[in-house]
Amino acid sequence: MMKNIGSTITIVLAVLVLITGLTQPNVSYINAGIIMLIGAFAYRSAKKRSLGEVKNTTVRKAIELTGITIIILLVVLQKNLLDLLFLDPIPNFIIPVWTLIAYLVAFLKKKPT
Repeated sequence: MMKNIGSTITIVLAVLVLITGLTQPNVSYINAGIIMLIGAFAYRSAKKRSLGEVKNTTVRKAIELTGITIIILLVVLQKNLLDLLFLDPIPNFIIPVWTLIAYLVAFLKKKPT
């Protein structure tokens, strides 16, 4: 469990952000919650693959990359993206970039021998 504490915390925070976005309708926070959830699950899967806890299959990689593609599309396909990046950078820039960097670190990490 301690190996996945960071992604577990992210999943809990993502659910809280989603609840906040749904109770006070705000598309930016709904997107941020979805991005955090997808990113945490993709990161956790990549980390488990790199540690050898699960098989390194093509299907698993395809699901992870599909999730990452969804994250990118959720950000890029927003109306007035430049305004959103300037006015509300945390859910529209910082969270997606942080998620992508974390995933890439786990994805590129070599399996211990």
